[in-house]
Amino acid sequence: VLICTFGLRGSTFPNMITQRAVPFSLSIHRALEEELNVKSTVGATFGKVYCGVVGGLERHEFAVLGPSVNLAARLMASKDNPGILVDKNVRLLTFQIFFRPLPAVRAKGYDEPVPIFEPIRNAADNQWGPKRKHFVGRQNEVKHVM
Repeated sequence: VLICTFGLRGSTFPNMITQRAVPFSLSIHRALEEELNVKSTVGATFGKVYCGVVGGLERHEFAVLGPSVNLAARLMASKDNPGILVDKNVRLLTFQIFFRPLPAVRAKGYDEPVPIFEPIRNAADNQWGPKRKHFVGRQNEVKHVM
């Protein structure tokens, strides 16, 4: 189990989910499958958590605790997880990736079924294929725009 957090208290940027967390989740999931042939599942959520030391003086650890961490773990371990599942908060905060809604799941600690979504493709990938970073023969125009 790998737990990743993006943004600390007071340093969360509006684009942290869109430009960092979700693309990271997609890339690490893809890399594990394609490069190492390791099947993985990811649960991604957004919310306030406690991040710090838990325990006593002699035995303690650094932990991340809270409802969104618990939900992420439940999404990750869900039998319905096709690879990556995100909650409603992540979906609403992410505009550069398209999501497919899946049937809501029952999760421990939640009275109502939890809406879940599967990221399906990047908004930059369109019907003509992914955007290309480099233009051929357009150095002057690119310099002018930049």
